Amino acid sequence: MGVKTAVIDNSAAFGFSIMITSSFGALDKLAGSPSLVDILGFAMGAAAAFTVLQAVTTKGFRRRPGAGPREVDLLGTALGILSVGLGLGAAVAAGLTLPADAAWPAGAFLAAMAFMLGQALLIMLAAQLERLRGDPGADDEKE
Repeated sequence: MGVKTAVIDNSAAFGFSIMITSSFGALDKLAGSPSLVDILGFAMGAAAAFTVLQAVTTKGFRRRPGAGPREVDLLGTALGILSVGLGLGAAVAAGLTLPADAAWPAGAFLAAMAFMLGQALLIMLAAQLERLRGDPGADDEKE
């Protein structure tokens, strides 16, 4: 029971932790060793992506988001390796194309955004797979 709960409830956060840490490492190689200002920019860039998506999904923080069925969440987050790759790829693209001072905040923002949007697409795919398997409640949100 404990392992099952830990895996299901923490898999997206675990994937994000892997992605943001590896993105920091990639930017360190591509944009150079960060200053304290760069580190602050990196942290704020990643946090800003969450703020933007939270505002959008809650319609300006006026709607309470629901949770999907556990089977859908588990399948969607089990494919999280793809979201990790998308996020890391976004950070690498920022590191390769932007000046170092812009790469740190933009790289973190783009990495976090790519990860979360990738996770959302994977959960939508998982819901579709569950519907195809005959689960009519695959799209149901739980409050």
